[in-house]
Amino acid sequence: MIKLILSDLDNTLAWAGEHIVTPHARAAIHAAQAAGVHFAPATGRAPSALGWMFDDDEACLATVLADNGQLIYVDGKLVHEVPLDLEVLRRCARTLDGMDDAWLVVDYVDTGEQYAVGAPVDYLEKHRVPYFFAVTGSVDEVPDRPTVKANVRVVGDFERGHEVRAALKDACPEFDFVFPMQERPHIDILPAGWDKGVAGEWLARNLGITNDEVCCFGDAENDLPLFTRFKNSVAVANATPVAAKAAHWHIGRADEDAVADAILDIARSTQAGKMPLFMRD
Repeated sequence: MIKLILSDLDNTLAWAGEHIVTPHARAAIHAAQAAGVHFAPATGRAPSALGWMFDDDEACLATVLADNGQLIYVDGKLVHEVPLDLEVLRRCARTLDGMDDAWLVVDYVDTGEQYAVGAPVDYLEKHRVPYFFAVTGSVDEVPDRPTVKANVRVVGDFERGHEVRAALKDACPEFDFVFPMQERPHIDILPAGWDKGVAGEWLARNLGITNDEVCCFGDAENDLPLFTRFKNSVAVANATPVAAKAAHWHIGRADEDAVADAILDIARSTQAGKMPLFMRD
């Protein structure tokens, strides 16, 4: 039976147009929890973004893998943290020097501040929507201040995003660089070897749950580590081709609340001592 659900948010549990987890989805999560199934958002987002997405439903956010699993919360408490190396972040910033379309953004999840390193203020304002909408301002260099979250905002298409990522990979092998969304080539930065999949296994192990008892949902590149580690991997119909190919199971679209329906199926099936209907054919 399924005992732990790990779900990506944007374009998976929540449609990117609204970024809101629907009342139906929250009710499905409650039903799963009532059936003894743990639920955790597994997202690249910071914890500060989750409250409004879930309409401040604390029950849905008791357990969370935030910042691609660099922050793990259980029963509302931070139990594991994987920070980014500041010197390597500074090397990332230097790698982007001379590029006028790619900027390192450091994010401080405790305060909600975000700073673009070396970006002209007028450039930030010109491209605030959709690239720098939550950025607080600009700094000359990476501050001497611990952080678990940083990304690179590429003001261009995915072809350009892949070029920028290749340069970063060559210069900073201590980090992994992934595209977390389908709409824009933002590049999330992770410590090499740590991702949603590793974090999901860490959480499952600490909850006394085996990999076979985990079900994960996703749509994009940063969900691939989940899909490769858990056989009960599920892609929504609007997933990228790479994510869809990697997933074992496939359901409807995010904007049709397909993940909510699947979670409700898990809740009912677990109560009956069976695997979910969508996994039986």
